[in-house]
Amino acid sequence: MDREKLMQLALKVPLFGVLTARERTALCDAMIMREFLPGQTIVQQEDEGGQTFFIIISGIVHVAVMAAEGKQTILATLRPGDFFGEMAILDGEPRSASVIAADRCTLLMLYRAMFMDILQKYPKIAIAMLSEMSKRIRRANRHINTLSLMSVYGRVATVLLNLAREQGQKNHGLLVIPDRPTHQVLADMVGCSRETVSRVISQLQKKHYIAMDKNRIIILNAEKIYE
Repeated sequence: MDREKLMQLALKVPLFGVLTARERTALCDAMIMREFLPGQTIVQQEDEGGQTFFIIISGIVHVAVMAAEGKQTILATLRPGDFFGEMAILDGEPRSASVIAADRCTLLMLYRAMFMDILQKYPKIAIAMLSEMSKRIRRANRHINTLSLMSVYGRVATVLLNLAREQGQKNHGLLVIPDRPTHQVLADMVGCSRETVSRVISQLQKKHYIAMDKNRIIILNAEKIYE
């Protein structure tokens, strides 16, 4: 990809919004672009020596952990403008989760030495990263509470509402989740079987609390969805 195109993509990354045009240019010159196919593992949980920081330019990735019994739980879904890989670089510990491409993804990559150099040169980026990491910790805490305290029905409802609020769009007063997740992805987020999620989704549709088409989930009644 030519430099001008890369700079246009970089403008869409919130993390770069604190930089001047000259600083963005210097940063882009240091980054490597790479594409990943759907289902491809970008980062593997427990891998030693995390040396790479990633920024999503296009596509969607899932952050997932594998339990002892071999069941996968999706902790977060990241989209263009989001970043990952910073924890292993900062603390030197093994990767805490796997990151898997949900569809075709284009990522910008920074190796550790350059990443640390940039944090020192541009402290505004470090502050922006800390702010985003704090938000992620809060979301993770809410997710843990949801999984531990609610019924499966409540967990599915909560995950749908969280997706709508964090990633959704408003359309005629309704919350719309674009890029509709599959039932298996929802099951991995909730921590139950795909069949159970399918039953709950069917109940929500019958009650006219949600509607679905090929690509979207529409929240029709956010107030009653827990009933």
